[in-house]
Amino acid sequence: SDRGMSYHSYHGGYHGGHGGFPGMNHFSRPLNWNALGKFDSLTPQVQRHLQKVYATLSGGLLAATLGAYVDHKFHVAGMASQLSFFAAVIGLTFVADMYNRLAIFHAAGLLMGINLGPLLAQVAFHRPDLVITALTGTAMIFVSFSAAALVAKRRHFLYLGGILASAISVLCTLRMLNFFMGGTLSAGLFAVELYGGLAIFMSYIIFDTQMIIEDAHTGRKDFVAHAMELLIDFVGVFVRLLIILQRNAQKKSEDERNRRR
Repeated sequence: SDRGMSYHSYHGGYHGGHGGFPGMNHFSRPLNWNALGKFDSLTPQVQRHLQKVYATLSGGLLAATLGAYVDHKFHVAGMASQLSFFAAVIGLTFVADMYNRLAIFHAAGLLMGINLGPLLAQVAFHRPDLVITALTGTAMIFVSFSAAALVAKRRHFLYLGGILASAISVLCTLRMLNFFMGGTLSAGLFAVELYGGLAIFMSYIIFDTQMIIEDAHTGRKDFVAHAMELLIDFVGVFVRLLIILQRNAQKKSEDERNRRR
């Protein structure tokens, strides 16, 4: 299951930091229920760009699902598939042709699903319902946090960039420290990495969505790169939520066995 946790390691490098704190209190502003479901602040050009982003993201999720199935049938996940995924993500920055970029994006989604295969197989062997629960929970989180970013004021959450980049750096430092210490701090650090990583990726959904909107306003409409960012966020939340559910289920099962003794 620890392999699934590796997704945060490249996320910090993939997202650049963005500074600037807004001069307002997020919790003191009352919720405007009338604003929910209304995206009048988004220009038609931005709305069309978002449609392309989410359509491409859907294709990437389907590719990841196919990848998980491929690993289930042929057990092809390994170092080669992980390195190929990193190469695909990096390759997007060097390829200009849109059709080739889409092909690389879907290949990355396929490889992401393949890399998730061992974790999914491990969980599904004992509790297949946890996979569905984690997927449903991730979808609800993704939709809710995306909607929050869409209805919020422009640039409202961009200050999160610097905070999230710093948090990713801390998690990476903890992982490296644990590695060099021979895993002696693994139990506590794994919990910090797990729950902290979940919070970070949930926050990245909001941040990335607002960055996509801002990029579209300024003319940068690279919907493939934007879809890749959201795909990484989605899988990052899913992996950690699945591991949390698995750990909780194991703990509950152990407690029940202890009570029967």
